[in-house]
Amino acid sequence: MRREIKLEAFLANLPLFRGLGEEALARLGAGARRLRLARGDTLFHEGERPEGFYAVVHGEIRLTRDAGRLVNLIGAGRTFGEPVMYLEKPYHLSATALKDSLLVQVSKPAVLAEIERNPKFARRVIVDLARRVEMMVRELETYALGSAVQRLISYLLREAPPAAPGGFEMTLPMAKRALASRLNLSAEHLSRILGELQERGLLEVRGRRIRIPDLPRLRGHRGARGRGGSRKAVKVTAWAPTTGRNSPARSSGC
Repeated sequence: MRREIKLEAFLANLPLFRGLGEEALARLGAGARRLRLARGDTLFHEGERPEGFYAVVHGEIRLTRDAGRLVNLIGAGRTFGEPVMYLEKPYHLSATALKDSLLVQVSKPAVLAEIERNPKFARRVIVDLARRVEMMVRELETYALGSAVQRLISYLLREAPPAAPGGFEMTLPMAKRALASRLNLSAEHLSRILGELQERGLLEVRGRRIRIPDLPRLRGHRGARGRGGSRKAVKVTAWAPTTGRNSPARSSGC
């Protein structure tokens, strides 16, 4: 049995609200509510109007469009729905619970009122949106011009701290088949690329856990324009994970 969360304490740990004062968190908490979804429940449909944005406390949310095409999987500690809320436009995605989930919805009126009241928070919102735009431009460039290897490496490096000098460990926020779909690859092709990168010593893979032993070396490999390895699938071997740090909480617009 999971313990009931305290809304204000949970909000205080979200990147967008981190560092806000108690009064601001109390106002945002007053405009928030808990939502429990059973596996398969729909949170919203493409075309519906947003009433706020969402943060996942536990569970997993599947974002799809065009009658089921996977766009993203949102896990615990991540947020989604902010950009379309600000634009006051309908959702261009649908959201469904992949497993029993607990979400927090922060209401649109509460967020907009805090932007009007709090210049520091308004600047943080601007920075957050600018970061998303920059990330999307880089993704579009990579997907349009890059090889399959480049697309995967760019995705992995997005999760790593920008200035990290050494190694890094992460847990993929989605199953490998879902990641392959997002990167416009077949599952077999993704398996070949992971195997090739592991053979080169650039990655160590165990299920959804990935260790990057040398971040600068992987960054240097981004320019490779190969086809992503031989046509024969390579077996990905297990590794003994160290006490590395997972990637920080991230947000994903919809």
